[in-house]
Amino acid sequence: MSPAQQVLDYRREIDENQKQVREMVMESYRDIAAGKGRDCNEFFEELEKRYNNDRV
Repeated sequence: MSPAQQVLDYRREIDENQKQVREMVMESYRDIAAGKGRDCNEFFEELEKRYNNDRV
C-alpha cells in the first residue's frame, strides 16, 4: 500500500471516528431533552473505552 493510500485510509478512519463521537454526543442531548437523562459517568466511560481501545 502506498504512503498516499495509507494517509487517505487514516483520514477516513479519523473522519468516521469523529462522526461516531458526534452522534453519541447528540444522542445524549436528545435523551436529556426527552427527559430520559443519561448517567454522565456511563457516557464518558463509553467514550473512554472507545479511545483507550482505539489505535492511535
